[in-house]
Parts: sequence; C-alpha cells; structure tokens
Amino acid sequence: MTSSLLRHEELGLSVEQIKGVLYGMMLARATDDRLWQLARQGKAHFVITSAGHEATQFGCALAINIGVDYVVPYYRDMALAMAMGQTPLEMLLHALGRQGDPASGARQMFGHFSSRKLRIVSGSSSVGSHPVHAVGLALAFRAKGEQNIAAMTLFGEGATSEGAWHEAISFAGIHQLPVVFVCENNLYAISIHQRKEVPVADVAIKAAGYGMPGVIADGNDLFAVYEAAKTAMDRARGGGGPTLIEFKTYRYRPHSNADNDLKYRTQEEIDEWRTRDPITRLREYLVDNGLIGEADVAEYQERARVEVDEATQIAERTPMPSAESLFDHLYGET
Repeated sequence: MTSSLLRHEELGLSVEQIKGVLYGMMLARATDDRLWQLARQGKAHFVITSAGHEATQFGCALAINIGVDYVVPYYRDMALAMAMGQTPLEMLLHALGRQGDPASGARQMFGHFSSRKLRIVSGSSSVGSHPVHAVGLALAFRAKGEQNIAAMTLFGEGATSEGAWHEAISFAGIHQLPVVFVCENNLYAISIHQRKEVPVADVAIKAAGYGMPGVIADGNDLFAVYEAAKTAMDRARGGGGPTLIEFKTYRYRPHSNADNDLKYRTQEEIDEWRTRDPITRLREYLVDNGLIGEADVAEYQERARVEVDEATQIAERTPMPSAESLFDHLYGET
C-alpha cells in the first residue's frame, strides 16, 4: 500500500521543525556568504565554508540529542554547529578573532567549533585525527556505565585515507562502541579528486572491513540524511554498535579562501551540482506541498539578511582579546 503521508510525516518530523530547518539553512548560507565577503576584504584571515553541505549537517543535527550526545565535527561543519544552536554572531566573533568567541576565546583558527553546553568538541587541525577523540568519548561512556548516549564524528572523504582514521574506526568496530562515523563526501580532498584519494567508489564500502554497517545516502536530501543519521544514532544508543555513513554532497566554494578551485575542477561541474542545492530542494518541498508560500520564503531570506547584518556590525565593533587573557583556559578553570 502506498503511504499517503508526506516525507517529513513518515519520518516523524513536524511542519514547524522543517520550516525551522529551512530558515536555519538559509541563515547558515547567509552567514557563509558574509564570512566569504569578510575574507575577501581582508577582515577574516581564514575561512572554510559549509555552502552546499547544509542538508547533510542539518539532517545530522536533527538526529542528535543536543546537549546529551557528543559531536566531534570537522572544519567544514559550520552549518552543523549553527543547527545545534550556535549563532551567526558567535561564528563571526570566531572568524574575526574577537572577544566572546565561544570556540577558543579568539585564540584558534576558524573551523574549530566548540561548545561545552552543546557538547561540541573541538576537532584537531590534523585531518583525520579527530575521530579518535569521538571513539575515546564512546569508550568513556561504556567505562562509566552511561546509557542512551552516543558520539558522532564527521569528516571528509580525504580523511579516510589517514592512519588515525583507520585506528579510530577499527577500535570502534572491535569494541562495538556507540559512535557514528559520518563522511561528508564532496569529491575533493582540497584539490585532490576522490579517485586519487579513495581506492573504492564508495567510502561506505570500507565499513565491512571494520565490523559495522555502511550506509550511503544523498547528502543534499535533508530527509535521506535524517533517516540514515537517526537510524545510526538510535542503533548506537541502543547498544548496537557503530555505523559508517557516507553522504554524497558537494562544496560550492573553494576549499578555503586561500584556494582557487578552478585549477582542479570546472565551472560546469560546479554549476551542475548547484542544480541540486539542498536549500532549494527543501524550499521546493515545502512550497510544492502547500506548507509555506513564496511570501514566507521571502520573509525568511530578509530575516536572515537582517540577522547576519546585525551580527556583523556587532562583531566588527567588538575588540580583540586583551593581552591579559592570553593564558586564560590554559591552566585550571580560569
């Protein structure tokens, strides 16, 4: 029998949740756009964007029990951090190195997202090493007898060729730990195409060698992401062990503001992937099913613009950290 339910209803998501996700994705993209502008103006030293990855990151966030589960992201996960509760202002303070940066007190390069309240654990600058931290957290849950809790760690496909990644996923498989490994496969490890970085067509195939399920889903489809991530997180929390998920997606901008992506990929390829824009897809789903109107979409866009403009003004007025704060958080609880 064919279900009469809409896709979000099948997955147990409310209309208000999906409308909130659409606005959140639009807000993340607007923040992303502003960071790119500030980098081009020389105001932000280093920026790595999440544009194109929004469905993957917001879909994963929906599957996380925020404030209970632990998340160890990687440098492209700005939209994930925002989906979990961080704000455009916090991202701008982080990027501009101003007082109040919640990630590091303005002492770390952009992309090291962190929040003790949200249980976002700062990753390492070394590609592929941070999944080890997520596995350590999962081992700690077991050692402490904690129940109904899991860790999620995210990375690009290039990270899967690193030795530390192998050590992390191998240990998790041996001990069947409550951790979910999320590969955001956007085809390029900086400038190196997947075919030169990964010896198989799909990263998820590797899961069989580590004693866990491997799942492949469309990373530009919010509902496909949520379904896969929720299944894996529920499995981990319930004692079923780890999962490796591969979300096929694409980044719309260069690797960072220091990169020229047209040296290794074509404008035609970028344009073709833009036809699969995750924000456009979710907007069309809502409009086509009569859940919002075009006027609502315009209102979301304007609200996001205003919020980012106001955050930018505040961030640019905020002073740099004082010299006296140099040793804060290095020793003790200060």
